[in-house]
Amino acid sequence: MAENKLQDAARRHGVTLSKVDCKPFNSTGMSVLFELRGEAKGIRAAIAAIRQTDGVRQAIEGEGGDTVPLLVVLDRPVFCRATNESAIICLECPLDSANQPASWRFIARRTSDLRQVLRSMEREGVRTRIEGVAPLQPSPTLTGRQKEIMATAVSNGYFEFPRRINLTDLSTLVGVKPSTLSEILRGAERRIMDNAFRAPLDEY
Repeated sequence: MAENKLQDAARRHGVTLSKVDCKPFNSTGMSVLFELRGEAKGIRAAIAAIRQTDGVRQAIEGEGGDTVPLLVVLDRPVFCRATNESAIICLECPLDSANQPASWRFIARRTSDLRQVLRSMEREGVRTRIEGVAPLQPSPTLTGRQKEIMATAVSNGYFEFPRRINLTDLSTLVGVKPSTLSEILRGAERRIMDNAFRAPLDEY
């Protein structure tokens, strides 16, 4: 699938591809902000390869040196389509998984949402294996800065669906780079939710 081929294209040219943020583009597409890290020549070659990847509609690169932002509009990935009717929050995205099987870690409101996602994946022809299901384990170990950023993210609707603020605008609001903010949010989420639904995709 296109989403795995993006990682393949980056790896072939010695580049690391990381997802920063995503949002629906329209009913059939997704816009995904990536960061590419590596040597300039490899990044240019990887971007050229990504533009030629099946399912990629458009790829717009930003300015940078050994780290370059890349906005990609692509056909909506199968795991995104599977969540259309379920309220879930992704903690680890298969777009970030360079290995097989890809790992997908998310929070669901209830067991029926998890079942619905898995049924949708099955209809799409993707086999899944549940590695673990656990209740949320709140943790009081957030740093002061994490608490401040999480409070700002919540109050501005970052965790709502659809989001009222995107990662780039939130990063401007809190005064950190999007990539740094993404790591801060992920770290805070990991501390708050030590265990959540984890479903590796056997064929993805």
